[in-house]
Amino acid sequence: MKRRKLTLIIAAALIIALALSLAGCAKKPAPAPTEAPTEAPAPSEAPAATPAPGTGIADGARSEAVIVIEGMEETVQYEHVRNDALGFEMEYEYETFSRASEADREVFVSVWDDPESPENYLEVRYDPRSAEAAANAIGAVLARDYDINRSAFTLAGAGECIRIDASADKNGRTPDRLMAVYIVPAEDGSRVAAAHYFFEAAEGFGRRFRCMMDTFSVLPAQGGGRISGERAAEAVRRYCLAANPDLAGVEQAGEYPVYWALELEGADEIVVLFRSYTGAQQRFHIDPVSGETYVTELAPGADKEIRTDETLNVWDLSF
Repeated sequence: MKRRKLTLIIAAALIIALALSLAGCAKKPAPAPTEAPTEAPAPSEAPAATPAPGTGIADGARSEAVIVIEGMEETVQYEHVRNDALGFEMEYEYETFSRASEADREVFVSVWDDPESPENYLEVRYDPRSAEAAANAIGAVLARDYDINRSAFTLAGAGECIRIDASADKNGRTPDRLMAVYIVPAEDGSRVAAAHYFFEAAEGFGRRFRCMMDTFSVLPAQGGGRISGERAAEAVRRYCLAANPDLAGVEQAGEYPVYWALELEGADEIVVLFRSYTGAQQRFHIDPVSGETYVTELAPGADKEIRTDETLNVWDLSF
């Protein structure tokens, strides 16, 4: 009996031990899943800024350069010009020239000149025509007073362009005032840079303008393709004086009224009135973008204007 009782006790102990063992291997209930942290939405990627075409140098940035004047090296102080309206950038000597920015051109005038009547200056403008067309028209105008030399020319920054050199008069002599005109091709027309300087300054100012033009490069024009009313009126005045060389003397004498007046400056048309000493009135009707111009005339005693056969392009007379 004792042995059987002992056996039962041992069997019970084994059953309890096995139950405890199984309880220890049981998996614990999985904890309630925690919510994954909400990820912040990825910021919308702004479109990458398109780099500005050209050199990327800011307008007004300054630097030094070494140029050669009359065989001697000279360190000059440059300031960067970026004109997106007219579509170009370049460097100019800010200690030697003053910069004037106008709606239809940039002008760099010698600091020693009268800004109202400069003698040594460089002016840059947009031209809506191709370089070839612009050069043909500008050359025809300059050929009235100069024995011009036209040639292909390479600028360090802008590459190949057309250069018109006006350094001899119709008799082959050297005039007091010289010009060198650079017509630089562009996808949207051309850029015209005209250097004006006196004969005595050809090795000075002429060379400085040449070095400045080597820094010239073209940008897409963003609105500089219109001539201003003031410039159009001046172009008409030059045209009239060239057509009648005696007109300047009549104007200066003041005995007979001679004048030019800007009558209209609209979005699609500019009208300039020329009142001749004869009493006749001519109105020049100008397309401010193309520069194409036609002329109407009111004769003394007439009550109606008539359109003449006279045509011109004021861009060709704007420098």
